[in-house]
Amino acid sequence: MNYVFVDFEMSLIGKEYRELRRICRQEIIEIGAVMLDESFSEISSFKRYVRPMYARHISNAIHDLTGIDDCQLYACNEIEEELNAFAHWCLSNGEDVVVYAWSENDLSQIQNEYLLKGLSFSEDLEKVIDSWKDLQAEYDEAVEAAKPTALHRALASIGKSFDGKMHDALDDARNTSFLFVEMSDQEEFLKTVNYTHCYSECEKSTVTLGDLFDFSRFRFDESA
Repeated sequence: MNYVFVDFEMSLIGKEYRELRRICRQEIIEIGAVMLDESFSEISSFKRYVRPMYARHISNAIHDLTGIDDCQLYACNEIEEELNAFAHWCLSNGEDVVVYAWSENDLSQIQNEYLLKGLSFSEDLEKVIDSWKDLQAEYDEAVEAAKPTALHRALASIGKSFDGKMHDALDDARNTSFLFVEMSDQEEFLKTVNYTHCYSECEKSTVTLGDLFDFSRFRFDESA
């Protein structure tokens, strides 16, 4: 079994395409992914820029967020070719693979963008989509979060800072893979979440360090 963790960066379609935006408001401009083997060691990575069809000008806001500009996308392939390359890469070490993203948005983006552009899924991409899972949903269920948790906040809940640059697709994917590995031992993961949350609260109170080890008294609360 191999595990793939993927992230997309997107750019908004221009307001002049009002009718098209009813189907899909954004286009993928970057794909980043890492692959772990069954021992959770990283064995491969994937990073591609994607040339948009409608969002031809990258706004200053998206550039500031992702570091991507128009020049980087000019000579790139469009979405169908790059997603097919991604799907082929996912299956390159065997078809026994699970694909994770942080939130349901990335899968919805593929479906909506293909609908917008009249594209059909390749056989490989169908297999990848069939194996797709939402790690954010699994995290939120595990910690009983009241609302969807941002990736950097989920990492903070286990005492880890985001490694790399947020909104770089490959860095986002790699940080998602780290969280998945931590969550693989559910009991230890929940202890760490409770300990980290409690330690943060104790910095504001008179609770002693020894109280931190009574894990049964604490429950993670994303709203705290």
